[in-house]
Amino acid sequence: MANHTFFCEGCGEFTLWYQGIRGNKQEANCPDCKTLAKRMFKPPITFRMDSQVKGRIERGMEPRVVRKDDMPKNRNKKQGVSRPWQAGH
Repeated sequence: MANHTFFCEGCGEFTLWYQGIRGNKQEANCPDCKTLAKRMFKPPITFRMDSQVKGRIERGMEPRVVRKDDMPKNRNKKQGVSRPWQAGH
């Protein structure tokens, strides 16, 4: 279930919760005055999160640098037949 925040010129901010993926998520009618309101961007609240969870989210945003020495050693396996549908041709 996703929540989207909208801004009404007369009433201010309001949030609607959507369960499906259908419908217009960029505009909605204000629940108080019924005028058309536009969706506004609200960043996720991370300052209330546990520091370990927040750290994992932030580390996931940056690519990790991996050296060649840290990569697993690949053993060159000789394949018997690379194209079994062409065996015998």
